[in-house]
Amino acid sequence: MDSKITSLIINIGVAIVAIVGIYLVIVAMGNTAEIDPETQQATADTASVSRVVTFSLWTLYISLAAIGIFTIYAIISNPKRFIPTAIGIGVFAVLVLVGYMLVNIETTGDIMKLEGTTDQTLLWGGLGIKTTYVLVIVAIGLIAAQGVRNLVGYFSK
Repeated sequence: MDSKITSLIINIGVAIVAIVGIYLVIVAMGNTAEIDPETQQATADTASVSRVVTFSLWTLYISLAAIGIFTIYAIISNPKRFIPTAIGIGVFAVLVLVGYMLVNIETTGDIMKLEGTTDQTLLWGGLGIKTTYVLVIVAIGLIAAQGVRNLVGYFSK
């Protein structure tokens, strides 16, 4: 198949997914479910929000599967080209490990009264937050280092 036709088909598919997603989000934005003070449950129909979340999750799963399949294919077809990507994945794994080491799971107090709260959910939530902190700090550090490098290069001319 021609690369232009393939690109056209992919762009049409992405446009359809985007249009469906935007429609679902707009429909869900109209949801103003009130919470019953006694049961803490929504008193209105929240199916529109549930549809958006389900659509988003299925889009995520399909995208991750496609990324995995195409990555494996690219590695098999040209392993040398994968070396920089492997280094990037390794550095990211180290940063996630640093975030994991910073997680402090607090299993006492009011947070344990929330529905569905377990040690595992607290671990994953904390890991996401701490890893985000680590990534932001590394990004700020790299931006600052690049700024210093540019200044040194500017004044050394």
